[in-house]
Amino acid sequence: MGKFGGVSYRAVKQAESETIDMELLTPSQQQQLKLQEQKKIDINIPQRTVPLAQLSISSRMTKEEEFSLKRPSWDMATSMIRSLIPYYWSKNSWSIKLRVLVSLSIIFISKFINLWVPLLFKNIINELPNTVPWHWLVLYGVLSLIQKSIWDFRDIIFQSVTDSATKNINLETFDHLHSMSLSYHLSKRTGSLIKIVERGSNAVVHLLSLLLFNIFPTLVEILLVSFFLLFSYGYTFAFINLFSCIIYITFTLSVTEWRTQYRRLANKKENEASDIKVDSFSNFETVKYFTAESYERKRYDNAILEYFRVNMKSKITFFTLNFGQSIIIVLGSTIGLAFATWRATKGVFTIGDIVAINTFIAQIFSPLSWLGSSYRMILQSFTDMENLMDLLRTKSDVYDQPGAAELDLVDRKNPGHHILPSIEFNNVSFSYKTKTATVKILDGVSFRVEPGKSVALVGPTGAGKSTVFRLLCRFYDVDDGEVLVENQNIKNITQLSLRQAIGVVPQDTVLFNDTIAYNIGFGKREATDEELIDAARRAQILPFIESSPDGFLTLVGERGLRLSGGEKQRVAIARTLLKNPPILILDEATSALDSLTEKKIQQSLNEVSKGRTTLIIAHRLSTIIHCDEILVLKNGIIAERGTHNQLLSIQGEYANLWNQQLKSPDNIPQA
Repeated sequence: MGKFGGVSYRAVKQAESETIDMELLTPSQQQQLKLQEQKKIDINIPQRTVPLAQLSISSRMTKEEEFSLKRPSWDMATSMIRSLIPYYWSKNSWSIKLRVLVSLSIIFISKFINLWVPLLFKNIINELPNTVPWHWLVLYGVLSLIQKSIWDFRDIIFQSVTDSATKNINLETFDHLHSMSLSYHLSKRTGSLIKIVERGSNAVVHLLSLLLFNIFPTLVEILLVSFFLLFSYGYTFAFINLFSCIIYITFTLSVTEWRTQYRRLANKKENEASDIKVDSFSNFETVKYFTAESYERKRYDNAILEYFRVNMKSKITFFTLNFGQSIIIVLGSTIGLAFATWRATKGVFTIGDIVAINTFIAQIFSPLSWLGSSYRMILQSFTDMENLMDLLRTKSDVYDQPGAAELDLVDRKNPGHHILPSIEFNNVSFSYKTKTATVKILDGVSFRVEPGKSVALVGPTGAGKSTVFRLLCRFYDVDDGEVLVENQNIKNITQLSLRQAIGVVPQDTVLFNDTIAYNIGFGKREATDEELIDAARRAQILPFIESSPDGFLTLVGERGLRLSGGEKQRVAIARTLLKNPPILILDEATSALDSLTEKKIQQSLNEVSKGRTTLIIAHRLSTIIHCDEILVLKNGIIAERGTHNQLLSIQGEYANLWNQQLKSPDNIPQA
């Protein structure tokens, strides 16, 4: 099985589900996490028989996941239906309520018209061949036109209700996801969350439409026809109609649940085959480098054959459903027709009565023919809605306290102006937690950044540097201690007001797939053109913009990939300058750049840092030698602190880092 053969499947899944970024941990912390995880692994789980190198995503779905479409319980179904009501019955919109009532009224009108159609056929046939019943023919034409028109009218009327519900559910989930903490988003795949939202919002629309305009009208029609047959032709025909419908519905629902399992599995196999094909062509060069054409062809061939195998089972179940439904319809219609014919031979019924009864039965089974598809879609909608509701019920572990105040930076001596705030970490401890382990990142860290001063954080990977700035932005809450901004505990102020006071220039700037103007203007949406140009000039990106054919309207591409690393950083700096925050965080803002670009960007960073309380996370020490204080983090504690010269003089951890970087000519500081 290879050297990974002893790793159980659960261990692989656990590793995939962790929320900790392993690159942020020190080697000792990583080892600690692995040991804690290993203790949690169930030794009774069967070992994998496939080497890890061959364990693709497509092979990870379990039997339970393949057949995961379950019938919802009555309580769950009613709870979900109740949860739909606010979206379709808005308390603040009488227009929406009126449209819902009109749509429901149309259903009853349509079904009552349906009752007249067989009776019209009866009267037309009974009056033939003695006369041409023009009045019945005209009435039939008028009723048919009305029925067709009101259904189209209902679609138009209800469309605005559907649009309103779709908008509200999408906005609610959009706001909810933005309210969740960073740890939540790190533990989830963005694509999966988007799929949950899209499928859930579609399910809200489809579920109510299916229930209101498919299932409910069909049940109403069955009851109306059964009562009409009971009072007009006797209990025999009412019983035949009702009993046939019950048998038909029971059979359809049972077989649909059975065949849905294979339909879902067939869809999964089809998606796997498509994914293999797309992935192979997306990695065209890699396939060529490793001469893997025959291997990729075999993978694709096996995937297609597996899809055909499963799809054949799905086709068999579909044939079974259709054949069973046809038998029930034929038997019900034949028995009803036989009784009607027998009554006609006794002189009780006319030929028109036979036609009317047969039309009633056919009219009932026509909408029932879609019951299987409707039921499958309802089950899928319940599943998608359940996933969406679970998402909406998830509470963020970082939230504003009741009555949280705005961050107060008002200058009491100069009304209308704001002061530069101080930053203070007071005995702060923090740990990353997963389902299986807890790893301490910060342990009793204390420091203070005076207003307008700059403090740098240095140290090895996993020392906790990035964690400090994430705690300051309150992406996480501390385990112990407190973080203060201008002597105000950030737990007691709103997240919005806190982050409005902070500007960040990250190591890896991610830009929106839009124009340069949009990305710079994101720092201040109401900025004037003059402010935008000034920010670009101060960030030293204006010459590049002016040399581009489209200027500020130049598209940056997805994630800003059309720009170089230096250009993206300058856009980030311009965006921060435009925001004009009193607190600035530079998160290794130049570590990903080459030395020449770094030296140019450093001038822009010096510009953006002027007159702000600045916290710098640095990898290249040459960029922080002018900071007011440098903190050396190691194993979650502050091992050293002081100015650049003070730290060099004690010949400790900082001096070792400095000497190592001096060995590279690119890192020698410039005068």
